[in-house]
Amino acid sequence: MITSVSIIGVGNCGCAFAADLENRGIKVLLYAHPNHSTSADAIRTNGHLDSIGEVEGRFYPVVTTSMYAALRFSTIVIVAVPSYAQDDILAELEKHDVSNHIIIAASGNFFTLVACNRIRARYLLETSASPFGSRLLDGKRSEQGLSDSGYRVHVLGFKSVMPIASLPTDMDEDLRADIGVIFPKPLQWCSNVIEAAFYNFNGVLHPITAVMNAGWVENTKGDFYFYRQGMTPSVTKIMEQIDNERVAIASHYGRATSCLKQMNTYYGLNYSSLNEFAEKSTLHSTMKVCPTSMQHRYLLEDLPYVLVPWYELGVKAGLESPFIRSLILWSSMINGTDYLKVGRNLKALGLEKWSLDEIVVMVMAKSDKLDTALSKYVEPDFAFGLGLKSPENIAVL
Repeated sequence: MITSVSIIGVGNCGCAFAADLENRGIKVLLYAHPNHSTSADAIRTNGHLDSIGEVEGRFYPVVTTSMYAALRFSTIVIVAVPSYAQDDILAELEKHDVSNHIIIAASGNFFTLVACNRIRARYLLETSASPFGSRLLDGKRSEQGLSDSGYRVHVLGFKSVMPIASLPTDMDEDLRADIGVIFPKPLQWCSNVIEAAFYNFNGVLHPITAVMNAGWVENTKGDFYFYRQGMTPSVTKIMEQIDNERVAIASHYGRATSCLKQMNTYYGLNYSSLNEFAEKSTLHSTMKVCPTSMQHRYLLEDLPYVLVPWYELGVKAGLESPFIRSLILWSSMINGTDYLKVGRNLKALGLEKWSLDEIVVMVMAKSDKLDTALSKYVEPDFAFGLGLKSPENIAVL
């Protein structure tokens, strides 16, 4: 039975996790990298973390900038940092023995493939997304009975099911049930970590909407409803083509479900099109959640860490994926960054010289076969992300 969890990252997802877990009686430690400790310092100064929305209350997680303390606190570790910060966290984890730890990246964006030859945990897991719609707030919120200023998390909602997978794959049912206790809603266990990564629909929804609304983004500085007004019928037509390509690629590595079907599942909806979802989903259509510029995580994170590995895994499977490739090229031009070169491509994953079959064998490996499956691993080029900027910190939906 899991009674404590260490959470790496004190942002939207990490704080939502902390509030939800402590609300359900599980002890929590929040770790912040020493170079990125603003939120942790605020919580430490206040002496508590406040939460409003779907999880309400005042909570008292342990807060630290010591990875040693985080790993001593619990053998269950949730990595809840943006993809561009994962390498910094891996650099800290490499300094410690994590062979008894279960490390869960939420969301992963192929974290497991990056991590599997850098650290040897008992299990590496990743989810397709954050299980929460959440954002950090500051300032006074006396109307919620929380009168002092400082950071607090607003938990806007939960996804009703969360795709997840492990490496190695032979996690027994009892341990899967224990892991399930950590999450607010049921888990959808995928056959492997690549399959789970293809369930991150940010790559379908966000970049094309930002690019096709670039003029509006730049002129209004994000003053419009990104889903309801930005995802028009013409935009969602191209979005559907991108999703079709994602499904075609994913089918070579595991099961695949359309974005619309899974979004309906996530939020208990029954919409007939992505355009209808964008217009009518109250969690999405009633908040602007819009980029204020093109230097935003909808491009700076979703391009290099989601669309690039999707595209490259498609090339490995013999697929051209012209809509995904075009979107990567347009975004590269807009932001003056060659995302195919600097993103989480097969070279960055250490899989450039692997065959499709070898990749599938590795991600499907059980504990007694993983070392053999990894024997072809090529040390990745960890400098791939040096040219990427950190995007704005806004709600993860």
